[in-house]
Amino acid sequence: MSTSGTPRLRRRLSLTLVGVSLVSVLLLSIVNFVFARMLIGESVEEQLAAVRETRLEALENGFQRIESQVSALAATPSVIEALGDFTTEFDQLDQDITPEQVSALTTIYDDEFLPPFVEAGADIDAADLVPEKPAGRYLQHHYIAENPNQFDERGRLDDAGDGSGYSEAHAEHHPLLRKLMTNAGATDLLLVDADSADVVYSVAKRIELGTDGFAWPPVGGEFSNIRGIDQALAQITRVAVGESILADMTFYIPTRGDPVLFVGAAVRSGSDVLGAIITEVPVELLTAVMTAQQDWQLLGLGESGEAYLVGPDARLRSESRLWIEDPDDYLRRLVDHTGDEATAGVIETVGSPVLLQTVDNEAVSSALDNDEFTGTVTNYVGTEVLAVSGPTNLRGLDWAIVVEQDTAESNEALDSLMWAELIVLMILLPTIAAVGWLLSRTLTRPAQHLVEAAAEIADGNLDTEVEDLGRNELGDLGRQLEGVARQLAMREQAIIDEERHIIDLLAAALPDRLVDRVRRGEQSIADIFDSATAVALTLDGTPDASGADQDLALEINDRVNEGANELVARFGLERVQRSSGNQIFLAGLDQDDPRAEDAARFVWAAIELAREIGSEFGLEFTLRAGLASGEVATGVLGTNQVSFGVWGDPPNLAVLLASLARPGQVLVDANVAEQLGRDWDLGPLDELIGLADDIEVHEVNGPLSAPSTSE
Repeated sequence: MSTSGTPRLRRRLSLTLVGVSLVSVLLLSIVNFVFARMLIGESVEEQLAAVRETRLEALENGFQRIESQVSALAATPSVIEALGDFTTEFDQLDQDITPEQVSALTTIYDDEFLPPFVEAGADIDAADLVPEKPAGRYLQHHYIAENPNQFDERGRLDDAGDGSGYSEAHAEHHPLLRKLMTNAGATDLLLVDADSADVVYSVAKRIELGTDGFAWPPVGGEFSNIRGIDQALAQITRVAVGESILADMTFYIPTRGDPVLFVGAAVRSGSDVLGAIITEVPVELLTAVMTAQQDWQLLGLGESGEAYLVGPDARLRSESRLWIEDPDDYLRRLVDHTGDEATAGVIETVGSPVLLQTVDNEAVSSALDNDEFTGTVTNYVGTEVLAVSGPTNLRGLDWAIVVEQDTAESNEALDSLMWAELIVLMILLPTIAAVGWLLSRTLTRPAQHLVEAAAEIADGNLDTEVEDLGRNELGDLGRQLEGVARQLAMREQAIIDEERHIIDLLAAALPDRLVDRVRRGEQSIADIFDSATAVALTLDGTPDASGADQDLALEINDRVNEGANELVARFGLERVQRSSGNQIFLAGLDQDDPRAEDAARFVWAAIELAREIGSEFGLEFTLRAGLASGEVATGVLGTNQVSFGVWGDPPNLAVLLASLARPGQVLVDANVAEQLGRDWDLGPLDELIGLADDIEVHEVNGPLSAPSTSE
């Protein structure tokens, strides 16, 4: 009778354990799914927002660089002189061409420039494109019709050979202007007279040469917004000295319909405006920036994500990913979504959706209203996407930047998680039921002391002692429990040691700020287009680490690294490369400027540190240093083998300068010298073997104010 209640208790305990376990597993699965859905959604949104910020930064940096170049060209004496000479000679050209030669020009217009427009249904008369002034017709005849080179190569002609004063000025100035255009990354460079608005010069020798910049024929239909350089010229006189203007993108007849964006600046002589210099920026340049050279995987956009620009008319200003990857599929989906076969036909004829494809959704409208947007919308071909958008804040361009990804792709991880949980539940539910029944049989026996010991171990007290219950099942269980506790303790310590070892290895290869990110699994971490000052240090006089002084060399190396870390923290630099006797650092990463002075003070403190360490070990150490400033890119590459790299001219130049420096000498490039200014003792070096002729090098002899190295 004493055992009559045991089966009922066992059944009751078994049902309780199984029920609680099943409910717990189901609730945990539901909660896990809900939170996973939230986290995945937030992760995708954060990734898209990060892409938007990086593309916007790259776009703004690119435009700032182009505007600065154009502004600098406008103030260049050679450009000012060239505009004056071309204007004078253009005004003095009183020769005209024959009707037959005019007919030859219109034939070139019809054959080379107008076919895309005619095929798309535009009504353009080639005769309307002929320059009104005889000088313009004369120049187009000699530099276009009689040019021995083809369309894209006409800018190679230096002298038309007609004996005119214009051609003499052209032969003098054209080679330099052609080089300046190439360096600016533009497709053409125009010089325009301020008084007449005549285009008196063109590098590429297209059909705007010799025309009135405000006189382009009106075109209807999809090409109603065809304009010339008039939108740029209208703003030139209102731009302050040293600044440039941006004119929104337009279809452009001289580029055979390829959309271009104009960047211009006023050319002045004193306070008088002589005219304007205008460069053409092709749509391909914007598309390359927005797509990171079509490397969408690098941007983290997966198989369907993309980033593009939209103008104030809600039309594309850069090409879409779908068009780049599969134009036929793009056109099919566009027609299926909008039913607008006419626009699709024009896009196919022109060869680009830019200025033709309308993007009308909340993401675009919010960004054009100067607001940021995050949410789900329908994109330009009818696909549901998760979109993040915002204004570009580019001066003179009311554009929106949109980053999106198909919701089907963003939900793939969630779908995989749901199926994985269902499979796990199908395996766990019967397993839990069986384990619950077995546990109920065990737990009905007097084993409270084992339960208490197990609870202590579960709480983390792995040193818990289990009472010896003898040579029976309970005794064996107690001994197994002790063994488990010892194994857990060993594994816990092994995990701690392994984690510390991994962190030490990563810290030796990466900057401190990237260790945690790499440890979390991030790959291909990159900082693009950042200005910094590279510092290369070479320590001379250290013993050979592979010889008899190996232990001394290792001790010296540890002391050098310890001192370098202190200086890095004090002066705000970042170490990006380290080897025996050679180290490279960067100053100014994620800062407003390259911080050249901090880099110089760091080098000065490093020289003093080298002397101190040498004195500590009874040796004479000397340090050679090179500093160079400019744009660099840094990042972490690799999955199985992680490495940190830095790219750009400054690190290479800094290493070269350090290798060429004498012991104790500090060499810097012109950028660093300019930033250090008069507070530093700089000595120019007229000649240095191993450097290109165009690299200006200075020797730094120390700060004139002699600051303390403890600053």
